[in-house]
Amino acid sequence: MKPKGLKKKTSVKKIDNLILQGFLFVFVCCVVVNFIQQHNNYIALIKEQADISSLIAAEEELQLSFEEKKEYANSDQYIEEMARLQLGMIKPNEVLFINRSQ
Repeated sequence: MKPKGLKKKTSVKKIDNLILQGFLFVFVCCVVVNFIQQHNNYIALIKEQADISSLIAAEEELQLSFEEKKEYANSDQYIEEMARLQLGMIKPNEVLFINRSQ
């Protein structure tokens, strides 16, 4: 026959074991949920980085285009072209023809 005190100790151990298992289950669930959230954030950041990289590439192309236009605008050829078109200037020994129908 078992003493009464021994039966209480085994049932307390079972309860303690169940509490520990429950705590571990909740802890593991929290870790898994946190991992999934972090993974989703990582994926979103990777996509955002790709989008920003493509925007940077587009802006660099636009900057190159503006630099080319700036270089052309500072060239003698552009200045001569604008002087001819907008100011009606001509070089020496050239004849200017004006079309009055326009």
